[in-house]
Amino acid sequence: MNKEVTVDGKIEKLNHMALQILEEIGIRILSEPYIKILAEKGGQIKGRRIFFDRKQVNELLEKAPGSFRLRAVNPDHDMEIGKGRSKIAAGYGCASIIDADGKARNSLYRDHLELVKLVHQSPLFSINGGILAQPTDIVADKSHLAMHYASLVYSDKCIMGMPGTKEHMDDLMTLTAIRFGGEDLLTESPRVVTMVSPVSPLQFDEMLLNSIEIAARFKQPIMASPGVAAGTTGPIDLASNIAMATAEALGVILITQMFNPGTPVIFGLQCYGADMTTGNISIGSPAYALQAKYCAAMGKFYGLPTRAGGTTTDAKSLSAQAGYESMFSMFTAMQNNVSLIVHGAGILDSFAGISFEKFIIDLEIIQMIRFYLDDLDVCDETLNFDLIKEVGPGGLFLTSMDTMKKCRTLSWTSDINLQGGLSNLTSEEKLLKNINEIRRKMLDTYQQPEIDNNILKEMNQFMTAKGLDTVTFPLS
Repeated sequence: MNKEVTVDGKIEKLNHMALQILEEIGIRILSEPYIKILAEKGGQIKGRRIFFDRKQVNELLEKAPGSFRLRAVNPDHDMEIGKGRSKIAAGYGCASIIDADGKARNSLYRDHLELVKLVHQSPLFSINGGILAQPTDIVADKSHLAMHYASLVYSDKCIMGMPGTKEHMDDLMTLTAIRFGGEDLLTESPRVVTMVSPVSPLQFDEMLLNSIEIAARFKQPIMASPGVAAGTTGPIDLASNIAMATAEALGVILITQMFNPGTPVIFGLQCYGADMTTGNISIGSPAYALQAKYCAAMGKFYGLPTRAGGTTTDAKSLSAQAGYESMFSMFTAMQNNVSLIVHGAGILDSFAGISFEKFIIDLEIIQMIRFYLDDLDVCDETLNFDLIKEVGPGGLFLTSMDTMKKCRTLSWTSDINLQGGLSNLTSEEKLLKNINEIRRKMLDTYQQPEIDNNILKEMNQFMTAKGLDTVTFPLS
């Protein structure tokens, strides 16, 4: 009789398959210059592919740190990536804003800036920035700088960067160095995370390799994030899909160590399901959550920090579907203690857009999951036998002094959920009213972090030199 394969046995099999892919199939390099560069750095190049044998995999993985401290502008927001509970970043990569009814419009710079402020205001996030909302009112070749500037000036949390050409990456690192007080201070500590995604299946393009090379030069963290969809860009069997994505993620991590040993890395699997009736990716299916579970397990196996998605959904508007899909995906990631969860708030319509209303709802989802995962504190004080004895049979705990003292800290109270009367509003109207009140309060209480005038002046001069002046870009 065949014995059921244990979880550890499954991880061993997935690892074996991933290493077999790296050793026998390899990864295609879609850049002639990097074929030569990687060969010079010890890569096993055959034709246009790079291969890694198991010995080389082990040697390079040993150089990658198992955790690292990501330094924020304000040290109070520093994050340990790979230690402690999951850290969360908001949505990423959306070019549309979706309203509560599902109507989409092109996102503008003001939307990105508002999201930066909302992320700054929420204590659930210690990292800000990246592509919160791709602004369509700033020329594409300059928008990366505009978004990064907003993260550095309007927040003092840790920074999510973005991939780009060599020039783009140099600009982002230069602007970051100015904000932190110089290039030496940038290179001495991890300051900005760059997320890169292969061209699945098993291809690395020049932008990915540019991003790795420049980030590694400054020893800034690289987040490997293969976006492999089971049945379209990857095998339909989830085990095979995870194994291939693991090979891609390892390839990113190994090449990062070839460029600069010891550069911090994050092992990510952004693996999707697929709707085989349309061929579209599915980020709300249980396949997405299940693969996130194995991302956490594989990262632990390799001794690396991990990344997966959060409150993801295929729903096109605020709806029951948006709620249950987002809760399931985020719960899975947090329960399995994924180190850094990206797409933690706001995502709708399979990454097609970000929603301010859903952003606020997702904050509540995160709080609910944390409340659950914090579990019970069971001790003599919390069991409180004396209180039960004092109130006695038939008594009322509501009016006890103990309840009065603890009611604002121990009970779960939602600011969004519909409880009590509707005040002559429909359920939908009341829900949106609650959401908008929270959003407005967060923005009304926002205060821009202090920044040294000389640093701000230098940043502004850099932006102006890059063609983002006060006419096209609202400098502080």
